[in-house]
Parts: sequence; structure tokens; C-alpha cells
Amino acid sequence: MKQKIVNLILVFIAFLSMAKCARVGRPTGGEKDVLPPVSISAEPDFNSLNFDGNKIKIHFDEFISFKDLNKQFVISPPLKYAPEIKPMGYPAKYISVEFKDTLKPNTTYSFNFGNAIVDYAEGNPLERFTYLFSTGDYIDSLSVSGSVTDAFQFEQPQHIYVMLYEIDSTYNDSIIYRQKPLYVTNTLDSNVFNLNHLKKGVYQLIALKDANNNLIFEPAIDQIGYLKNPIKLPVDTSFQLNLFYEKPEFNIENISEVAENHLLIAYKGLWNSEIVSLTDEMHHKLDFIQYHDPKTDSLHIWYKNKGLDSISIAYKKSDSIVTKILKKRIKEQDSLQVNISVNQQLDLRDSLFIQTSTPIDSIDHSRISFHNKDSLKVSFKIDKTKLPNKRIIQFEKEENQEYQLVFFPEAVQDFFGNSNKDTLRYQLKTKAAKDYGTIELKLENPNGYQIILELFDNKKAVIDRHFLIETSAIKYELLKPGVYMFRAIIDANNNGRWDPGNFLDKKLAEEVIYFNKEIEVRANWVLSEVFVTN
Repeated sequence: MKQKIVNLILVFIAFLSMAKCARVGRPTGGEKDVLPPVSISAEPDFNSLNFDGNKIKIHFDEFISFKDLNKQFVISPPLKYAPEIKPMGYPAKYISVEFKDTLKPNTTYSFNFGNAIVDYAEGNPLERFTYLFSTGDYIDSLSVSGSVTDAFQFEQPQHIYVMLYEIDSTYNDSIIYRQKPLYVTNTLDSNVFNLNHLKKGVYQLIALKDANNNLIFEPAIDQIGYLKNPIKLPVDTSFQLNLFYEKPEFNIENISEVAENHLLIAYKGLWNSEIVSLTDEMHHKLDFIQYHDPKTDSLHIWYKNKGLDSISIAYKKSDSIVTKILKKRIKEQDSLQVNISVNQQLDLRDSLFIQTSTPIDSIDHSRISFHNKDSLKVSFKIDKTKLPNKRIIQFEKEENQEYQLVFFPEAVQDFFGNSNKDTLRYQLKTKAAKDYGTIELKLENPNGYQIILELFDNKKAVIDRHFLIETSAIKYELLKPGVYMFRAIIDANNNGRWDPGNFLDKKLAEEVIYFNKEIEVRANWVLSEVFVTN
């Protein structure tokens, strides 16, 4: 009996031991670690003064690793040479940063890690972690803040560098093309910036969507935003910077063959040229048609002559005539293809277009049949558009109607004398007016600017455009149910388009004002809105 009791006690002790061992570590299915790492010490200490070393080391309470360090990590003021950061590629309970160049005297340095430091086990980020020290006897305490927006698009940009260049005896505007700023920060995953620990002075404030992350403005690939006038610290104003791509000087980049008799000219900058002539190798002028596509910065040219070895293209550039010679290759000519702009469903607000793969020369109305569902002829006419391969079919659309549009052979003839060989049939139908909605908009323009008012849908397609100078009431009828937005472009130079800015010319991008909300259009509804553009 006594031995049995002893055995029971031993079993009980073993059970407790197993339970205790089982409690070491977190059991599967237990609470997940959601706490970020904690910095517990640093060498030298945080906010140290009179720093004269070449290395810092920061210790943490758990193993850490890096995530997107190249995008997140910013040193302000920037260093000429990138420091060596350890450890990279394996977890550790510390970070060391060793400098490769000499630090500036009497300067506060901030090492902004953003959200790059994460705990190794769960990836919890230590958000916006910053380490400071000064090479002088105090920490600079001034700051400047604000936001960055896209000058034209509605979406808010992220991961933008915001920089300060000190305006002193050595400053000139070209410095941003060749030298890093005095101070820099990054908006990370927001569009808000805070530049902290700054010294008193006068500065140029710059925002940069920096494609190469080199803190140097490269107009061909970077977006820039800036203030027209310098700022003087200390200041308590919050600033807004608007990003845009500068338009480069006009230049033809490439001339290529799309097909026999079809050239594509790619260019950069604002098209301000004119094709003077096309000539063959015998200097005979060629007949040609051109189409300028500003959306893709390109020019399409179609010409008639076949079998040429080379073509000379003469165009205007500034006050001179430039000629480029294209050595031709053997290619097939574009075949004529005829389509219409809609696929069965024709909305009451939409226009109906004929679209072809080559420029249209003529359309024979007698070879086109247009009937409704009652087999009654539909009266129509065909008008030219700005595009050589597009014509609009004008007719009075009816609600809840079905149409059959037929192009018989040789109805459409192109620039090269080719015609459609087959009969082309298209079925179209319309809905009732009650299936659409209406927006009644009052645009208040108290400043009297010329405004380009655009209505666009959630796919960013512009549905309607008006050019206005004064307060106006506009009714948008027969809108498909969906989400819409308005924007007003302040057309300061009255040229009918939005223009970006230029830093060296101290020209800001034209202002774009977005309506303060999205508008949800429903079938058989009328919405009334007021848009104030001041």
C-alpha cells in the first residue's frame, strides 16, 4: 500500500514536470505576438551631443530584421557615400551603421528608418523609428510640415522625398540637378511630411518622386513639386507641394515603320512642329496623311508609294528645317479593317463611329443599310472627325430600339484605294431613358478664370468637357449608373489644356481642383450639386 502511494506521488510529479515543460514557449494556437521591437540602448546614447565618431550601434529587446530598407531608410542631412549597415540578411538584436565620409560640424543628424525595422519572428514593424545625434553642443529643434499631392491626378502619391536646400552664397537653382539637399525626409506610405530637427535659415522646399532614389532631380524620369518662394525658418505654416513631370524640349526620338506605307514618329516634349514633306530617294514628293496622337506622344504618317528603299522626312524644329532619312525594310501593307465603336449596346448619350485600320478616303452611303427593328430605314449622315481613320454616324437615337447596320462590299474605301470586300453586319440596341441618371451642376467661378470642366468615370475616362469663364449651370443627362467625379482645370494661359510647370522658369503647374466627393448616379435619379472653384 505504501509503495502504491509512493508510485502515485511519482506519477503526479512527472505530470507536473511535463505540464511545466509544455508551458515553455507559446503553444500552437495561442496569442500571436503583435508587439514591435523596442530599442533599449544605443552607442552613443540617443540624442548625444558633440559626436565625433564614425559608427553608431542600436540595441533591441529581440531579434530584428529589415524590410524594404532601401526604400524606407533616410539620413538627414544626406551623406555623400552610403554607410555600411549591419547585419544584412540575418537576424540580430542590434543595428550598426558605419560612416564612410566626414560629418558636418555643429549639425543635427537624424537616421530615419521608417517602418523598415521588424521583429524577426512575426514581422511587426517598429514604425517611423528615428535615431538622433549632433556633432555640436545642441540638437536643432525647428521643423516644417505639409503634404504632397499630384498636380493633375486625384490619387495621392506615396514614398515622396521632401527636401530642403539652404539658400546661401553658394546656392543657385541648378543645384537640385547635381547635389543632394541639406535636409531630407520621406512621406513613406502617406502623402504627409514632417522635416524635423532643422536649424534656422532660408531654404528652398522641394518634393521629388525620385525614380533612382539618388536625391538628384532628373527631369526625364522624376516628378517634382516646389514652392515658388523660399521659406524662412522658424515658420508655423503648413505647405502643400504639387508634383508634376516637366515637359522636355520638343525632340523627335525615333522614326519607325509600322507597316508598308505607315510610319510612326515618337517624340518627347510638347508637339510644336510640322511635317514639311516626305520624299523618296529620287527626291520626288510623296502624298501623305498624318495623325497626331498626344496621348502617346506620337505621330502616324501614311503615304501611298510602294517599294521604296528609303524615305526622307523633313520637319520644322524651332526656326529650321530638319531632315531625317529612314532606310526601309520589306513589310506588308496594313489591310483595311472596318469596325464600329460599340459592341451591341449603344447608350443614348454615346456617339456611333466608324473606325478603320487605315485612313478613310471615302464612304459610299448607297452601300450602307441602316434599319430599326420594324425594318424602317433610319435617316443618317456621316461626318468627318479630327482622326483620318474615324467617321461619326449622325442619327436620331430612339429609346428601347434595335438597329441593324450593314456595310456592303466597297462601302468604305481607304487612302490606298482598298475597299472592304465582305458584307459587315452589326446589331445595336438602346435602353430606355429611365435607365439613366442626371446630374445638374452649378459651377461657381468667382475669380473669372477660364476653366476646363471635366466629368469622368471611375475608369478615368472623360465623359464630358466644357470650357467656361463664368458661373454656369450644366445639365448632364443620360448618364449610365455608376460613380463619377468632376475636376476643374484653371487654364491660366487659355490654351485649352492642362500645362505642367518648370522649375528653372519658376513656373508652377496649372491648378486642378477636384470636386470634394464622388457622385453616385442611379437610374431615373436627378442629382443637384454645387462646385465652387476658389
